Amino acid sequence: MRYYFPILHNGEPHADDVGELLRSAEIAVQYGARVARDIASDPDCDRDAGTVVIVIDASGAEIARHRVEGRRSDEASQAQAARRAWRREGPQSRVTKTRGF
Repeated sequence: MRYYFPILHNGEPHADDVGELLRSAEIAVQYGARVARDIASDPDCDRDAGTVVIVIDASGAEIARHRVEGRRSDEASQAQAARRAWRREGPQSRVTKTRGF
């Protein structure tokens, strides 16, 4: 099914005329969340603009909204470093480190 991901930015709609072919509404909702995270990760992103990624199915029904909320770039860099360490060390070491064992 085709899903569309228009964006509201500073109260202005930005249409998605192409959309994406995805297998389910659940995947479309996850994709919309990813788009919002990608926008938020842009260092030039204005997080106070009230930007929202909307997920719309082929019938025109809105199935989700994802607000663009991000971290400052230094927090994002720390999060990326933590993810890289987790991938290198695996999930078990992450659990023990976060619990202080």
